Amino acid sequence: MRSYNNIPVPDGGAPIQVQGGKLVIPDNPVIPFVEGDGTGRDIWRASRKVFDAAVEHAYSGKRRVHWYEVFAGEKAFNQFNNWLPQDT
Repeated sequence: MRSYNNIPVPDGGAPIQVQGGKLVIPDNPVIPFVEGDGTGRDIWRASRKVFDAAVEHAYSGKRRVHWYEVFAGEKAFNQFNNWLPQDT
């Protein structure tokens, strides 16, 4: 299983790839996100609900985003003693 910062990539998700210079997006893409500092946490919580609902509505349940948190800022520093870990 792949991992970054020793945090495994979500099960069931697949990477977005480039083939022949074009993006190939699976039905279950892994999308990394940075939660952010301060109000970023609140904004992300609300935004994720909107994004998930939009994907559900647009694809009638045939596609699903597998969110994968990557770390930057204060949260990264508190967890890894690094403001922007190399894996991020």
